[in-house]
Amino acid sequence: MSNKLQNIRAVKELIAGTHKTQTRKSISLSSTKKEVTEDNIIERFENGKPKVWIETDTKGFRTRVTQHEGFKSRQPENSILKSIQKTLEVPTECPQCGTNMREKEQRLNFKFWFKRKKCFSCVISEETKIKAQGEEAWKKYENNIMASNAEAWFKDADKEVKLLKDQVEETVWGNADGETGTVDTTVFVNKMEQDYEKLKNDIRSKFSG
Repeated sequence: MSNKLQNIRAVKELIAGTHKTQTRKSISLSSTKKEVTEDNIIERFENGKPKVWIETDTKGFRTRVTQHEGFKSRQPENSILKSIQKTLEVPTECPQCGTNMREKEQRLNFKFWFKRKKCFSCVISEETKIKAQGEEAWKKYENNIMASNAEAWFKDADKEVKLLKDQVEETVWGNADGETGTVDTTVFVNKMEQDYEKLKNDIRSKFSG
């Protein structure tokens, strides 16, 4: 599996500014200069120039950009607002048994609500009954849980892979004389997408049936 993710890992290193090809200061990750508004600047250098800021693409996707010496690194914005909104999605009472979700075992109740839409106590009760049905029933239950977890991971990974693809397609090279040029990443991007799709299919096959 590590071989299949090699290309994706390489692209992540490229965007983070840690890839081996970025040891020269002339490497850049964007072919287009973008104006940074004051509201989107998070941190500045001592000379007043932006050090960390937020960029928003045409689809509304927000990216946290950090200016290093000779290159920029990018990563999805960590939104505190999203975390708060997610917490507010948890109901006051478990819809299955009526337990107060914010009193005893709140941390576990929240954890299992997002995974199973029920409180911790209900999950334990359900699993105890399934175990009593025998090994085959429990194995089927485990596979269903792992398949569900994998699909949830795919949703996040799909967005990340798309971001990596978009950033790689914007890669340019430059030298000390001010010369620049585009980098043909078509083969690399296609291979990355193929490896990622194969990884998803392999995982889905493992838990099917």
